[in-house]
Amino acid sequence: GYRLKRLSLPDNVREAHYAGFSNGVLWPLFHDEPDRVVESGDSFEAYVQVNRRLAGRVVESLATLAPGAIWIHDYQLALVAREIRRMAGDHLPPLAFFWHIPWVEISSAADRPWLSELVDGLLFHDRIGFQTERYRDSFLDTVRLLYGNRASWDGRHLSVMTDNGLRTLSLGVFPVSIDPAYFDRLSRDPAGVRAAREILREAGLLGPCEEIRPYLISVERMDYSKGFLERVEILEALFTRYPSRIGTLSLLQVAPPSRQSVGAYRRYAEKVHAAVERLNAIFGREDWIPVRTIARSLPQSVLAPLYRLSEGCLITATADGMNLVAKEFLSSLKGGDGVLFLSRHTGAAQTMEGLTLIDPFDPLLSARLIHQGLSLDREIRRRRNDRALALIERDNVCRWMAENLRSLGSLRVPAPLRR
Repeated sequence: GYRLKRLSLPDNVREAHYAGFSNGVLWPLFHDEPDRVVESGDSFEAYVQVNRRLAGRVVESLATLAPGAIWIHDYQLALVAREIRRMAGDHLPPLAFFWHIPWVEISSAADRPWLSELVDGLLFHDRIGFQTERYRDSFLDTVRLLYGNRASWDGRHLSVMTDNGLRTLSLGVFPVSIDPAYFDRLSRDPAGVRAAREILREAGLLGPCEEIRPYLISVERMDYSKGFLERVEILEALFTRYPSRIGTLSLLQVAPPSRQSVGAYRRYAEKVHAAVERLNAIFGREDWIPVRTIARSLPQSVLAPLYRLSEGCLITATADGMNLVAKEFLSSLKGGDGVLFLSRHTGAAQTMEGLTLIDPFDPLLSARLIHQGLSLDREIRRRRNDRALALIERDNVCRWMAENLRSLGSLRVPAPLRR
């Protein structure tokens, strides 16, 4: 088990940290959308303040707890380790971090004072984990950009002479995963299947004799990094180049709202709605439209059978740390022949094999791959899925956790900074 302690924050500080710096600056920057970055004067100050407050709570807990390691997660908390060390010194358990989102080439932000402070803060950890080798290597490129020959990498350990002294830390690659057996069970559960069919009825995807009308499924919160507009362009190309798909294939788009306090998200959602309406107006018929949208979250107990009942899953992310929907789909499909159409710009595409990789920035290519994938013999599709699922079953979430804990256990209590 675990103990949960909440950290209360003033509304203005929480909003400036979450909507302001974390999701107004860091999220677009690290999802290769620098034009969406919106900096405000106090957002980074709020970011530092929240990290400092959380660090204080961690240090307080060390008075009664003796953890083997302190494991911090994701881009919202990149400075916690620095603040912990400033408060408690160096006689601490190892400090580890997992960066869940992509780390991309960010030389465009090299002159931002907060970038050097962010990277410097990450260097206070004893280990940083990334989803893929590419993200780890991009992080190394950023460190070299900022520190030049003061940074060295031997393939496992990174050493950097910072203004705070020499920091040596390990960098690891740990692609996050799921429990595939859990999704397999959910996909076959009779109550879940009944609930899934009701969703299909709501979306107009059940015929007059209760038959399922063929559909692809996409499951993403409404976020520009998920490629909603690119998805519409792909579908337009698909129906234009392959008119036999008109009236015979729909997209069921599960797209709950996200981060509505961030203006960029509200504006993006409006553009997506307009693009879907336009596509449906162009290709729709009296009894059929290309895209059916469910603008709310659905439980996994319903999503798993929806995956299994579909013809395929369409993932169009333009940048994604991993994308667990891909793994959930294949796990729910065990023994099935649906096709996963996976964006090559995801961590899943970098760490899995034998999949149909589409490119959301190339709608014509993606449309052709979708048409070809759905035209494949079903037994070939099933064998491909079985091979991909075997890798997910091997590299499941239990293995991910075990490898992380093993790595954390191998860390030694760090020596004081050498100046």
